[in-house]
Amino acid sequence: MRIAVEGCSHGELDRIYDEILEHEQATSQRVDLVLLCGDIQALRNEADLDSLAVPDKFKRLGDFHRYYSGEKTAPILTLVIGGNHEASNYLWELYYGGWLAPNIYYMGAAGCVNVEGITIAAASGIYKQRDYSRGRYEQQPYSPDDLRSVYHTRQFDITKLGLLSRPDIFMSHDWPNGVEQFGDTESLIRCKPFFREEIQTSTLGSPPLQALLHDLQPRYWFSAHLHVRFTATVVHGAAPLKTSIAESNPESIPLGDEEEEPRIPTQTTNFLALGKCASRNEYLHFFDISSPRDDFLREQTEQRPDLTLEFNRDWLAITRATQEYFTFHRRQTPLPSPRDPALLARVEQERDAIDVKARNIGPAFFCIRRMQPFQRTALTQNEIKTLPASSYIFSNPQTEAFCQLVGIPNLINTRTPYLPQGKSKETNASEEIARIRAMAHERKRRRRAGS
Repeated sequence: MRIAVEGCSHGELDRIYDEILEHEQATSQRVDLVLLCGDIQALRNEADLDSLAVPDKFKRLGDFHRYYSGEKTAPILTLVIGGNHEASNYLWELYYGGWLAPNIYYMGAAGCVNVEGITIAAASGIYKQRDYSRGRYEQQPYSPDDLRSVYHTRQFDITKLGLLSRPDIFMSHDWPNGVEQFGDTESLIRCKPFFREEIQTSTLGSPPLQALLHDLQPRYWFSAHLHVRFTATVVHGAAPLKTSIAESNPESIPLGDEEEEPRIPTQTTNFLALGKCASRNEYLHFFDISSPRDDFLREQTEQRPDLTLEFNRDWLAITRATQEYFTFHRRQTPLPSPRDPALLARVEQERDAIDVKARNIGPAFFCIRRMQPFQRTALTQNEIKTLPASSYIFSNPQTEAFCQLVGIPNLINTRTPYLPQGKSKETNASEEIARIRAMAHERKRRRRAGS
């Protein structure tokens, strides 16, 4: 299976897909899957600009809204994660993951899926120590502070990821802290001189991702964010970092006993960071990875096959097992270690529950396309031109479908009415406009009643 990986998208989907298709023509090699490592800026319409954390002078709609409306369709199955410049209101609708547009799947704040038997895990956002141990307390419409904290990674999501076994691929926007020590650090400093102080003080990148890197030991790890191409080969159990994880990471999740004997190096992770989608930046990378269905993919020479995209069984069990710790309070409920025996036993118990549900529903249970189909919530850009630009809150049917599948309550934006799950993905604009106007009228009525 051939995969294209891209760094920071910054709303340039057309350019990214054009370059990938040109690469296919030039090399006569079909690309089967695209991975976008953040800052996709999935703006459905101008109203979403209010939830984009960039200075006003840099705000622009970009290309995504045409993929959302159906005017364009992503030519290749695309998996994306969130960065620090996103339509945070839309990504929050799909906290557990879901289709941003047809053929463009968001991995969620944290997530894990299987593509043709390849396990891909991901963490969205960037690390800020002050927010790491907090709950998901931000509310829409976002205040200036909430607009910048909503995309910060949380310990809750990192703990969930720490319960996974070794994935084949890991995607993150932020770099794992200390990963530069396994590559050409001097070359990185020559390219980005202002990184020198962070490298010398071991503060470049995310400490929680550093813990995940050394615990999960994926075959490949792809990042973006710092707008530079950088490669490293992480040898696990050897080549110690200049500072230990504990020293550089006061917020790290405990992953085992402090006095564990050093492991004999048996695993390596190929790390690659990519730049942003702009001229003179190396932002695209192509590589091949073997999958259980390679023979099938090679036989599909006439047209691009629809890849098998499935929920990961372990991830569904982990989501069930950790749901009780999910909170909207500023203070996070104390979390157990990913190696806590009671938590591991709970995950195993929930794995059995997932198996029972899968047997009852049948082979379609893990199929994302079947169980979590794309549906629009917000108006398209063309539809919203009839209304003043304003942000609205939606409960996404995809999130409801995921929660029903897993067997957990849907707590994401559930106080707001939304389109029924049976509704066609083609939005009835007149009905939605009437609904939004009714909501606005109700808000005005409540304000008058309260004055």
